[in-house]
Amino acid sequence: STGMVIITKDIDFGTPGVRKKVYKVYVTYKSGNNTTNVQVDYDVNGGTTFPYDFADGTNFASTELSAADGWQVAEFKPDTSSEANNVKSFRLRFATDGTVPADFEINDISIVYRLKNIK
Repeated sequence: STGMVIITKDIDFGTPGVRKKVYKVYVTYKSGNNTTNVQVDYDVNGGTTFPYDFADGTNFASTELSAADGWQVAEFKPDTSSEANNVKSFRLRFATDGTVPADFEINDISIVYRLKNIK
């Protein structure tokens, strides 16, 4: 379909008042070996504009998930680590710039983060 947008809830990792550093995000997905046309970006601290991008990584280049035959894991790292540092919450957006394959699926999302010291 076209016009697909999936936005996660504002994830605070169970500690809304504590600062965190987000290191990586892993997404398991498949696309039937078709071009996904799915871009992934993020926002922090309740934001809704999604100005932050991820650097190219495993199964992810130019802000877009790569084609995947069977389940694949994409690894995302913030392109500027300071943008994901000292945040209280984090949310992801999966959006399309074209047609998403009918067999595109996301199985799970894992986020690697660390709590910061309370000052």
